[in-house]
Amino acid sequence: MSAVDTGGRPASPELFTRKATGLVREGRTVDALFYNVMWSSVALTFGFFWLLYSFYYDGSNAILAFLIAACLGLPGAFLYAMLAQIMPRTGGDYVFNSRALHPAIGFAANASYCFWLAVVYGVYTTYFASYGIGAFAHMMAGYTGSGGWVSFGEWFSTEAGLFITGTVAVLVSAAIFVIGGVRLFFKLQVGAFVLYMTGAFLLPALVGLFGSETGFISNFNEYGQNLGVAHAFQSMQHSATEAGYAQSGFNFTTTLKSVSVFWFIFGFIYSSNYFAGEIRLKKRTHMLSIPGAVAVAVVVLLILTPLYTHIVGYATNGALGFAEPAAYGFTSAPAYPELMAIASGSPVWGTIIIAGFSAGLLIWLPQTMLLVSRSMFAWSFDRIMPQKLSYVEPRSHSPIFAIAVVSLLAIASTAIYAFTTWFTTLSVLLGLSTTMLFTALSGVVLPFTQRAMVESSPYNRRVAGIPLISLVGGLALLGFSGAIAILLWDPGSGASLSANPGKLELAVLVYIVALAIYFISRAVRRSQGIDIELAHAELPPE
Repeated sequence: MSAVDTGGRPASPELFTRKATGLVREGRTVDALFYNVMWSSVALTFGFFWLLYSFYYDGSNAILAFLIAACLGLPGAFLYAMLAQIMPRTGGDYVFNSRALHPAIGFAANASYCFWLAVVYGVYTTYFASYGIGAFAHMMAGYTGSGGWVSFGEWFSTEAGLFITGTVAVLVSAAIFVIGGVRLFFKLQVGAFVLYMTGAFLLPALVGLFGSETGFISNFNEYGQNLGVAHAFQSMQHSATEAGYAQSGFNFTTTLKSVSVFWFIFGFIYSSNYFAGEIRLKKRTHMLSIPGAVAVAVVVLLILTPLYTHIVGYATNGALGFAEPAAYGFTSAPAYPELMAIASGSPVWGTIIIAGFSAGLLIWLPQTMLLVSRSMFAWSFDRIMPQKLSYVEPRSHSPIFAIAVVSLLAIASTAIYAFTTWFTTLSVLLGLSTTMLFTALSGVVLPFTQRAMVESSPYNRRVAGIPLISLVGGLALLGFSGAIAILLWDPGSGASLSANPGKLELAVLVYIVALAIYFISRAVRRSQGIDIELAHAELPPE
């Protein structure tokens, strides 16, 4: 396909590293949908909420919290779908913002997004070790009474266990793209999606539907007995009471703060746009895969939440957070997958549940490698970064040097989460969300800065005289701003002004560094006779 600029003139190949990207449109609409549902980490976020519940969100209503988060994120989902349809190129918000606002803004906002993703990589690698393999080993100990399983599982929670397991997972993720490119990745993603939906949601929902709180308590006591503590559930409650736990009633303020947790899903469910240049484009491709993913996530949570709390209630989750794990025979407080494995009463069902949860953690690694490497590719293709980052290996159609850089960043992040306490699980959300403010602004101004581009799109409409995409962009701006306000207010977010003001300062610093890199690159390219800002006046070739 040929690329044209906003005025219909042929794109100037000399402005870019070459006349074609070398990337291939291998992805289907369903691949993009699966990507968004899994990358948004619905199961992990659900588990986060209950892990943090007793510390920050006691009295919160989970259903109301995630519905508010979904409402804040929904306009953004439609905006990202519209922008990906108008500018169907690899690079996501970098392409949108550099063409609609300014290349410096586009690069800085996207570089910030990639920085924070590199930071959060360690959450998934270390959580796979502890809440995946470690939880499986602990479950087997709980069902068999074998101390060997306990020792095996505990190693994966050590600093060395977290780092080694996470590093291996990163290297396997890179190998997927080196060996088979996105074609192999999408095939593996389908299998992971089936396991994820079955283990992380379907089986737990059935356990909740046909189980009871009484049955869960009985299973918990039997499980604890195998771990060496009689009447484990009652011991857990007693320990929590001794530690000062007392259940709170519904609290709207706490509920609103807990939107921070569910923003982990609904603030970042748009990410297939980063490889839009590798998705087969149809009329409703991005509408089905981005707002469609929001609908899937909402339905899953609407079904799962009441069924989960039917057997593992709010009071039980709160008590688990306060109780000393040793008091009821555990080495650490059990998270959502292990609790549902206990509730199932079967090590077989428990294995499938934990495997499904783990599949979501594992597939996120190559998913994010795809996202960040494509952003780096786009920077390089526009000549902001060295040409090597946009080199595409002909056999796999993968930018292998960009993938190598992402792999090194991911291993560094794994080390940070394994050996330090510099970042909490949610503290990256603020930095990630700032990028979306600029994308919302791009939606508002696009009909004025790239008029021909919008007029040739399916979204060349007006509502009350306002361009449709400007209206959607304005609503997205309100939603994103509301979410950021909650993150800055909620101490549980790890980025609040009251408890963690340094996170906002770091977010600003990342932008300053990124802008400096852009202007240095522009000066270097000008000395080579290349004006990189001219490239940003048009879409890159495919």
